[in-house]
Amino acid sequence: MRAGLRALLNDPDIQIMSEAINDEQALALGESLMPQVLLYDLSLDHDTAFSTISQIKQNAPGVRVLALSDSSSDLRMMRALQAGARGCLSKIANADELTLALRQIADGEMVLPPTATSTLLQQLSGNSSAEVLSPREIQVVRGVADGLTNKAIALQLGISDHTVKFHLASAMSKMGAASRAEAVAIAIQRGLISL
Repeated sequence: MRAGLRALLNDPDIQIMSEAINDEQALALGESLMPQVLLYDLSLDHDTAFSTISQIKQNAPGVRVLALSDSSSDLRMMRALQAGARGCLSKIANADELTLALRQIADGEMVLPPTATSTLLQQLSGNSSAEVLSPREIQVVRGVADGLTNKAIALQLGISDHTVKFHLASAMSKMGAASRAEAVAIAIQRGLISL
């Protein structure tokens, strides 16, 4: 992936300062190098992607984040924006689209794929049908996707069975899911979890 991005970004106006292989390195490099734009792969660490973007914005407020997503999920892209990213782009973007997005973000603009624009407008107008799950709700749904019982999820997360039931019921309600299996299917479809 990184080699492909280097090849795509073969532009004299773009200097690649460094590369990170995990969230810890992304945070450290963002703080130490203070790049104009940090290109962040949302699948770098699926569990902590959004908190990493938030931490980058807290620890290096001058750094603008462009998130790359392998998911077509507008909700996943919206969560990246809520975490502090200045733009989102699909990983299938070509060299011209990627270069343009980096320039726009460096100039202080926001970048959204056309499909996410309608979702953003719905959320701004209060007409969004897709409520955002809390990080704990996502952890619980991920546990269900892994085939764990409520008790096993509770042990894994260090919470009570009752709390697991509460978070699962809340997540199912937000997604309009009638069963555990449907909750997992919807969460995968929206890019909230991956298998």
